Amino acid sequence: MEEKDDDNKKGKNEIEFKVITLGNIGAGKTSIINSYVNDKFDPDQISTLGACFSFKTIEINGTNIKLKFIDTGGQEKFRSLSISYFRHVDVVLFVFDLNEPKSFEGVQYWIDLFNENNNGKKIKAKYLVGNKNDLEQKIDQNLIEEITKKNNILYMSTSAKTKNQIEVLFQYIGGALYDYLQIQRTNTINQNDTTSTKIKVLSKTKVKKKNKKCCG
Repeated sequence: MEEKDDDNKKGKNEIEFKVITLGNIGAGKTSIINSYVNDKFDPDQISTLGACFSFKTIEINGTNIKLKFIDTGGQEKFRSLSISYFRHVDVVLFVFDLNEPKSFEGVQYWIDLFNENNNGKKIKAKYLVGNKNDLEQKIDQNLIEEITKKNNILYMSTSAKTKNQIEVLFQYIGGALYDYLQIQRTNTINQNDTTSTKIKVLSKTKVKKKNKKCCG
């Protein structure tokens, strides 16, 4: 019974952030999520139809951060469904296959599609993720650097198959979300301090007016 109570308490203290994966079909979006969440890799992974959801909670400096993954299909017929999630997400991963030029060519399309349909919501973290770095890279590194600079986005290469850089990617994401929470908490504290100071000043001014009235 004590373990259940602890689990319930942990769940109540979790802060949820939504992470969406975008990219052409076959880029490895589902494989990256499965590698991280389930510690599994399926070489015969079936392409996602529509969208799939999974969860993982990480702890950073005593803060439980729950990541809700929205894994979207890259097929054109599902793009309207993907767009419906854009305005609700906190983290975006634009995924491409390091060994497939057409996959990389689709990156700018997905970035533009997201920017045009997320209603201006401020994103906590955005990453360009080159998957399958266990194979020979066929994408010019200079082109990757150009697109990251153009879109002011961070880049990391990974391999869902060997799990290379997978944990590191999500450690960076978790760190960015934790920093965001710290800023929010600091702003809340500062606002409360400012409100408290105003109340004290107004109260003091009110007392002075009463004294002046009495002595007149």
